Amino acid sequence: MSMMAGVTVAGTSAVVLPQLSGGHGRPAVKYAFHDDFRGPAGSAPNPALWTYDIGGGGWGNNELEVYTASRANSFLDGQGHLVIRATKDVTWTGGKAQTTYYSARLKTQNSFSQYQGTFEARIKLSAHKGLWPAWWMMGQNISQVGWPACGEVDMLENYGERYVETTVHTPNQDDSGTLSSYGTVPVNDGWHVWTVVWDNAGFRFYRDGRAYLTVTPGDLQDWCFSSGEPMFMLLNLAVGGTAGPLPRGTKFPVDMLVDYVRVW
Repeated sequence: MSMMAGVTVAGTSAVVLPQLSGGHGRPAVKYAFHDDFRGPAGSAPNPALWTYDIGGGGWGNNELEVYTASRANSFLDGQGHLVIRATKDVTWTGGKAQTTYYSARLKTQNSFSQYQGTFEARIKLSAHKGLWPAWWMMGQNISQVGWPACGEVDMLENYGERYVETTVHTPNQDDSGTLSSYGTVPVNDGWHVWTVVWDNAGFRFYRDGRAYLTVTPGDLQDWCFSSGEPMFMLLNLAVGGTAGPLPRGTKFPVDMLVDYVRVW
């Protein structure tokens, strides 16, 4: 979710991911983390797995939303999906309208982190101008060393365009500290499986089993992903901010749906 310049990686590879788990003829594995979001409609995400970032203040990107732990902004739909919902509230004071956006940012910071492995999520986006859905990771040591020293991996970000962006952030703050697939991974309003394999060779990113980006330690300065420090995951739906335009004309509520998150 952090804003940095990047390097374009052209094209989408036709290489098929060889090691995915469970279903569709894949061998079963033992998950280190999994949430299939089973539960009654309107219920909360599993509190043993997910906690919340709460509040406004821009979140370092001039974002407009206030994050809540309310069921109005994050809930199970009763059909095996997590719904992260951005809402808009307009109040009038002294004849002037004041608009407040609400949404949710869930994280596993207090429940799960892992060093290396395969991280996968099946997500349904609805691309709208001024909305910024994301699935990403940060180093568990962020409370000790801060950002960007903790490192950051953005598996999926969308800025209301017809593509998804993927970025690896190292502590280096110039252009050599990030590598991105700008505009090379198309997105629509269907379900897609997003996967990252993290090992000593770096990060390999896949959409629906097809490789589209590889980032190695030699690609970036100040590589911080081989130290043994685990990373935790975040899911959120931001509004506005430096990543995109204001949400003028966008009809609320806007939903980000997650079918599952699994790590092995």
